[in-house]
Amino acid sequence: MLRPDQHVVSRVVLDQFAEPLGAKGERKLRILNRNRIQSKPTQLGPAGCAKFRHYVRFASESSETHWGLTETRIPDALSAAEQGTFFANPRHAATIRDVMVLHLVRSIPALINSDRCWRQAHDVFITERLRQDRRLLSSLHRARFRRAPEGKEGLRFMAEDLIAPFAAQVDRGIYFRVSVVERFQRFQRMLADQPVQLRQPTEGELLISDAPMLALRNGDPSSGTLDGAGLATCDEAVLPLGPRLLAVLGAGDGYALMGQEEVDRFNAAQVRATADYIYMRPGSGLETFVRSAVTEHWPNRIPAHLRQWDVPATFARNP
Repeated sequence: MLRPDQHVVSRVVLDQFAEPLGAKGERKLRILNRNRIQSKPTQLGPAGCAKFRHYVRFASESSETHWGLTETRIPDALSAAEQGTFFANPRHAATIRDVMVLHLVRSIPALINSDRCWRQAHDVFITERLRQDRRLLSSLHRARFRRAPEGKEGLRFMAEDLIAPFAAQVDRGIYFRVSVVERFQRFQRMLADQPVQLRQPTEGELLISDAPMLALRNGDPSSGTLDGAGLATCDEAVLPLGPRLLAVLGAGDGYALMGQEEVDRFNAAQVRATADYIYMRPGSGLETFVRSAVTEHWPNRIPAHLRQWDVPATFARNP
């Protein structure tokens, strides 16, 4: 089945930034829109935040089930972190590693990067066929239309026809659905022995964006794959797990403290990595900081063609 709205940040993580508000005590987060950063903040519950329309467009129900195997383990790990017993049981560190991998591969930057890679591969394929296989393309055109192709466009049509079956799979989201799960399993294995550090602020508090898993380099503002920093080249990989808890890979294990300057650095990196929305605890007072941290540089800005407001009805019949 096709699930239209899919979280790109785990709901249980978002809930750590929520507080009960109003007469009904509904848990909500404070939200700023990256595209209209000076607009008045809005407030919404975790269930409605950090969602992407048709993120996985093929067999999305089964992919959500797959992610659930990791997400259902998060509360125990967060509870252990709060109680100071996190490192007494290795399964908690394994959970947080998996959560970090999940937010790396099931992310808006991963979707943008997958789309870019496909478009580049497509263009290379067409260019190579036009350069190397003009005679073959001409023969294929004659066989189908019983006439010679009219210039380069006729040859391009036949080159596009050669790649059409795979392009159809990409358009339906089949390729991305398979690759996102494969990447999760691959990074899960790659980071299986990486120790987890839990860092807590002594001053200030953390916020979270809709692209929260960051790869950071010392002395460099880059914040992730589309910003020139990946896991292979970063000094630390970080994921906020709440206003007062940051998961870190690349710094050893155990608990560690961070002051206001370091908190500001991580918050600025979250703002830089934002695709659409920045989320914070109501009452945190971070709105002014966020607005001052926004620059023209927008590495995770979502291309318009990836915003899938609707998909063909046939897509909804996916397994």
